[in-house]
Amino acid sequence: MRVLRALKLTVPILLLSYLALLLTEYRSFQAVLGDPWGRAVYVKLHNPDIAPGTPHIERLTRFAREHGYRKILVIHNAGKVGYSHFWYNGVLIVQLAWYDYRTVFANPDWNLILKDILYGHRGMVGEWVADRQTFGTTDQAVRHVRDLLRSVPGPTMVVWHGSCRWGHPIWRLGCGSEPYYWILARYGGRVLALTLVALGDFSPFVFYGRDAWAELRNHRKIQELYNSGYLNAHSIDPNLREVPPPEAAPRGAYE
Repeated sequence: MRVLRALKLTVPILLLSYLALLLTEYRSFQAVLGDPWGRAVYVKLHNPDIAPGTPHIERLTRFAREHGYRKILVIHNAGKVGYSHFWYNGVLIVQLAWYDYRTVFANPDWNLILKDILYGHRGMVGEWVADRQTFGTTDQAVRHVRDLLRSVPGPTMVVWHGSCRWGHPIWRLGCGSEPYYWILARYGGRVLALTLVALGDFSPFVFYGRDAWAELRNHRKIQELYNSGYLNAHSIDPNLREVPPPEAAPRGAYE
């Protein structure tokens, strides 16, 4: 009985402490960059898919406008391209990418994430990329994107890209999840980072509704189309129907 009474007292205290810390860290991050919403996509429907005219950016900008956002920050794992910012449907899209010297693939390095949790820092094995510039520190990169974001009034949506080249997207957090966690932990805190990366895995259902189910249902076929190069020239929707190709973009502007 004493154990039960102790649990009845301890559990609410721990829960309230967790919620208070989560709110404090959320406000800290919000003051620096904006509102962390989670993952933008599950799989690529076009390459590039964070670019004008593609299915994901159409829906994401529509969602942003409906919820009072005129700007979105997208966090990536970088390839050898520029990640330029652009306007689409009245929304400013700012891109920030982490280029890992060891690989350009989008699978998160769980070893680095665990080290970050345990030791409070991440190994510097790469550099940040935005607007065809490279940045040696996180603070320098964040200052650059903040200058862009501050040019537009109002709050910012912060998402990680999330596209997954292989494997089930629910279990593989995809492009940008690793640097998204680092940024959440650095400017908010680790409780915030762990909580919102876990919850953010399901954000596409908020952004796209039933189409998110279609992406998951067809993920193997869509990944096959992407990995074969088909999506470099064609665009599909989550139900594997052909859709009009996106607008032309400057070479190297997107991933």
